[in-house]
Amino acid sequence: MVRTAVDQAEGLRRMFAADAAYMVALLGDDENDISAALALALAGQEKKVLLLDEQLRAGDPHVLLAAAVRYDIGHALRGEKSLQEIALPAAGITLLPAGSVRPAHKDGARVRLLAAFHALVGRFDIVLIRAAAAAHRPSFGFALAAPEVIVLCTGSSSGITAAYSQIKIAAHTPGNRHFRLLFRGVEESLASVLFRNLAGVCHQHLNLMPDFAGVLPVERSAAADALEILAAGIAGWPQPERDDSRFEAFMRRLLSVTGTFKPITTDH
Repeated sequence: MVRTAVDQAEGLRRMFAADAAYMVALLGDDENDISAALALALAGQEKKVLLLDEQLRAGDPHVLLAAAVRYDIGHALRGEKSLQEIALPAAGITLLPAGSVRPAHKDGARVRLLAAFHALVGRFDIVLIRAAAAAHRPSFGFALAAPEVIVLCTGSSSGITAAYSQIKIAAHTPGNRHFRLLFRGVEESLASVLFRNLAGVCHQHLNLMPDFAGVLPVERSAAADALEILAAGIAGWPQPERDDSRFEAFMRRLLSVTGTFKPITTDH
């Protein structure tokens, strides 16, 4: 089993290192479906986009779908469906419902999931991960494997506190991440002040310095224009360097979903 786990780990390492150009996580309150709009904007940049939604489960509706979701990643963990059957074409992107991780009862289900995930992600240029809320995050979180993290921030004191909490949780898991703060519903001048304050706190207490990702206006068409600019920027981001510590954290969470995780030992 240890040898199998090592082989699985190497397969996903290759995926993170080469197969997907970018893995970008979106943290924060996404009640206005910013993740879906950003995925469509990225597709408009002629990118093949996988929107992996950690909040979307079987039976849930989605803004890009005409009907409720029938299956989610829990079905793949239990060996009932393949990821190809679960992944849904939606408005020019592919949507993967990943909000349910009810435990699989056999190691084979995890093996199948790892192999299928490797094969699926290799078909895309960008994997955009809509992260589950921290309080409801599944036993493994794909968002924690992403080297690029966009944090949604509002202008309220509670919104800033929530954004810092999200950053802190991600920063305290192994691996290096690049955080970018995206503000919503505030004037550019106020967003600049809020960014400087929050970035200063992050630097002082977390030893990291986020970047400013811009402002999303409340008005729909203006917000769409801002997301187009952000998508063009994402398409031009440099490929992050390989980071095995972040990868190992992801693998541990993924392989421990049955509660029978055996340590992975490699020469890396």
